[in-house]
Amino acid sequence: MYQTVEQYAEELSNCRISTKTRSKYNNKQAKMLQWLIDNYPFYVDRSSQPAKIKLDEIPASVIGALLASFVVNGKTEKDGTNKPFSLSHLSGYRNALKSLYKDSGLQVPPSVDVQINNCMKGYQNKVAGYRNDGVLSSREGVDAISCDAYR
Repeated sequence: MYQTVEQYAEELSNCRISTKTRSKYNNKQAKMLQWLIDNYPFYVDRSSQPAKIKLDEIPASVIGALLASFVVNGKTEKDGTNKPFSLSHLSGYRNALKSLYKDSGLQVPPSVDVQINNCMKGYQNKVAGYRNDGVLSSREGVDAISCDAYR
């Protein structure tokens, strides 16, 4: 049992994201932190352990560069060809970033939110072009299987 209502409220807040999703977000947040350390170290508070992104100081333009960095080079396939990432790849980073703000008790600043939305919309248009050109499959995610195939 919980000693206080506040403790229970904190527990409920911690359960808003499944353990599996939290693990994926933590992985993406660590990659974002490392990118900032490598490219914009002044937006990282290294005095805290572990190091933290200075969410209240980071400008929208750096957030845009951060998101773009995770899709700019695409991925290398087993055959050595380079393919662009799917839209869901970038969506995962967006969600992890927004969760980081929420977990820190901060609102996403309007300018940052606009930048995130612009990046998402721009990459969505690029992905549509990749699909039209046949570079990316027109289907994304897991395909449904029949009951017979499942057995």
